[in-house]
Amino acid sequence: MLKFSIPIKSALLGLCLGALGCGHAEPWEQVVSARGAVTFKGKPIAGAQLTLIPVDPTFPGSVRPTATTLPTGEYTIGTHSVNDGAPVGEYKVGIVWHPLVNKGGGPVRGDNVLPPRLANPETSNLKIVIGKSDNVIPHIHL
Repeated sequence: MLKFSIPIKSALLGLCLGALGCGHAEPWEQVVSARGAVTFKGKPIAGAQLTLIPVDPTFPGSVRPTATTLPTGEYTIGTHSVNDGAPVGEYKVGIVWHPLVNKGGGPVRGDNVLPPRLANPETSNLKIVIGKSDNVIPHIHL
């Protein structure tokens, strides 16, 4: 049997614990499911893009949850991958909608048809709060 001195045992224990990590995750690394719906002038809009900007300034710039609406106007938010959810917190929201238009014999992305202020999370006055469990976000009526 190998015998180690106390300082060596302590060093080995420290290396093992360091390799395992302390299990602490940053708040933006954990996501919670979040879904909702958007309508414009009372009708669901397909293909609108939502961008969420965290109000918490400690979130890194890489944390920008997004979603794209379905033909029903419904969306599911994704942060690290499509539809995986969003970190808990409060967000400012920007929305753009570029519906497809026929141009040159085929469909192409048209101009944003929503009011320009909605494109910028700082001017849209839209906010979403993501809680600690499954989130159904209140309907956004534009």
